[in-house]
Amino acid sequence: MTMAGGRMRLLAACALAGTALLAGCQSVGVADPATGTAPDGPYLQTADAIFDPVADDVAGTEACDGVAGREALEVFDRVAWPELDVAAGEATLTCGNANGAGWRHIADGHTGDFGELADEVGSSWEDVAWFAIDQALEAPTSVEEYRDDIVNYDVRVELVGDTGDVERAWIVTVGYGLSSSSIITSFPDEVDP
Repeated sequence: MTMAGGRMRLLAACALAGTALLAGCQSVGVADPATGTAPDGPYLQTADAIFDPVADDVAGTEACDGVAGREALEVFDRVAWPELDVAAGEATLTCGNANGAGWRHIADGHTGDFGELADEVGSSWEDVAWFAIDQALEAPTSVEEYRDDIVNYDVRVELVGDTGDVERAWIVTVGYGLSSSSIITSFPDEVDP
């Protein structure tokens, strides 16, 4: 299930309740990725989506507590990249391990990196990382061969300030294993806005 599935469950809960009083159901000051409506204050965006701290809220690293490293934490949709002969499919994010790959590896090595983006919008590093991973796999800016068995899906994530101007930007890379169909790592690198 992708993040869209989580959003659909949240919308369904709001509709069933018939009220916008449930946590996460209010729309004032919150991004609406479907319409591109910008939230109040600074926010993160890609070419295809606006980061919404409510709709894009995910479990933290505790989601892997007591879970084996090879267990799937999430399965993301992944677009094709014909230039590299990469077919569309899915990318599995496993719990992994700190020294290898997966969510624990991202948490161990890139919490601070994603935290820098998250701090700009008052969110958690996990939420921003998950949003960026999803965007890189579904709407990449580019895809590059890293090794024979690994490709990097990249997406540009921009910080839009109060004035509506892009103040900072990062390229978030998601390393994807072609033979394992798994996400190896993900990390942001700051670039010129």
